[in-house]
Amino acid sequence: MRVKVWDLPIRLFHWLLVLALIGCYVTAELGVLDMQWHFRFGYLILGLLVFRLLWGFFGPRYARFGQFLRGPGAVWAYLRGDGRRWLGHNPLGGWAVLLLLLAVAFQVLTGLYNGDDIEWFGPLYDIASASTQKFAHRWHDSGFYVLLALIGVHVLAVLGYLVVKRQDLITPMVHGSKDGAAEDATEPGSLIALLLCVAVSVASVLGLVYLVA
Repeated sequence: MRVKVWDLPIRLFHWLLVLALIGCYVTAELGVLDMQWHFRFGYLILGLLVFRLLWGFFGPRYARFGQFLRGPGAVWAYLRGDGRRWLGHNPLGGWAVLLLLLAVAFQVLTGLYNGDDIEWFGPLYDIASASTQKFAHRWHDSGFYVLLALIGVHVLAVLGYLVVKRQDLITPMVHGSKDGAAEDATEPGSLIALLLCVAVSVASVLGLVYLVA
């Protein structure tokens, strides 16, 4: 039977993050639009990350970090092919997702302090020390290539599961459902928790842009 695994907020987070990362790339590397749009996409990513952090504790079953961040024993058993089918992230994939999110967060944080010393500056550039500005500029550029590599590995892994293991991980992130038993289905997250998580995410970005910067 088909059961709901990925709730709508998780699916929206995933695809909005993809679009925002593409937006950051084309504005910075291809010269599409101007750098103000690069910052706007960055603010969107920051809000999405804050939401994902909160939803990882207050969201439904498969959204929670405690459900997919497993210990080394579970990761090793998975690598040895224990045969268990994971409806959510498998033990290895869970840590890969966390690594990817941390890499995105690093890009956002360094971008907040980055600038070209001429016409565009991150919102926290002026309150940072010269050494922090230099660090942010260097590692925002270098970290971008690390992030690209991690995204490439992620895409290849998803395609590998599709071709080799015949497991489609793409369309469930569109409609949210997978084949499973009734007990595997997740309950929808609390609407109050969802609204609070969204409110905190939006307030965090607005506070950074209009109050701190």
